[in-house]
Amino acid sequence: MAGRLGQIHDVAEVLAQSPGAIANLAALAGGREIAAHGHANAYLQLHVLGGYSDCGEAGERLIDGPAASFFPAGSAHAMRIAPGGLATVIIEFDAQRLQRLVGERARSTGVIHWIGGALGAQAAELGRWWLARPSPPFAATTAFLAAALASKAQAQGPPRWLGGLEAELAGGAPRADRLAARLGVTRPWLGRAYRAWRGEGIAQTLRRRRVAAAAQLIERSELGLADIAAAVGFCDQSHMNRAFQHLLGRTPAALRATPLGLAPATCAPSAHG
Repeated sequence: MAGRLGQIHDVAEVLAQSPGAIANLAALAGGREIAAHGHANAYLQLHVLGGYSDCGEAGERLIDGPAASFFPAGSAHAMRIAPGGLATVIIEFDAQRLQRLVGERARSTGVIHWIGGALGAQAAELGRWWLARPSPPFAATTAFLAAALASKAQAQGPPRWLGGLEAELAGGAPRADRLAARLGVTRPWLGRAYRAWRGEGIAQTLRRRRVAAAAQLIERSELGLADIAAAVGFCDQSHMNRAFQHLLGRTPAALRATPLGLAPATCAPSAHG
């Protein structure tokens, strides 16, 4: 049975509401484990920051970059949140509106994750659109969902070279030419291949991870914003401000004034029904 809209857990902010749909920014603290739970209404989830492992009928999928996920009404899943926390835009639909917008496709499918690639890139852009606070993009969201459900394309296993590249990126911001040389490829090839797989460029990945690291420090430390910017690898505070505004639709100062709740949890694992 369908439930009242807006009951998705861990809502940090209601972004917009229209008849039959509601969009929320949801945030979960780093390290949380959420037991298997279901949702009465179908929803589309757009990745913003951080990451998590989703465990459900689609198997276990790691989502830590540009991605969208569709959860039909009644589907269940468990979540293991990465240490950096998780922020997502969630657009929840009632059954009648979803049926009217995308037809039978939404009722005849299970959970689908579109990770990286062209659909991941489109999902990331759509998420930023929601957080930029212009007129609510409900029409663009349903158009994206209809196209994604029609394609049903999902990311395959990661390419062999990705593990080495991820290890290099985890260490900071290595030069692209050195990265390519270590992997035995050309710099242009590496840039194209990474963007095609991830749904974003290497520089975008590094910026997103710096924002996530800065958000953690903002929420759990008393460090000044300029010090945080330097600590996570931004050139200066204004550079960090622009990155926050682009990805989260808010400044670091606004996040400090109204935390989302991304800092590591100190309580016991929770369950949701």
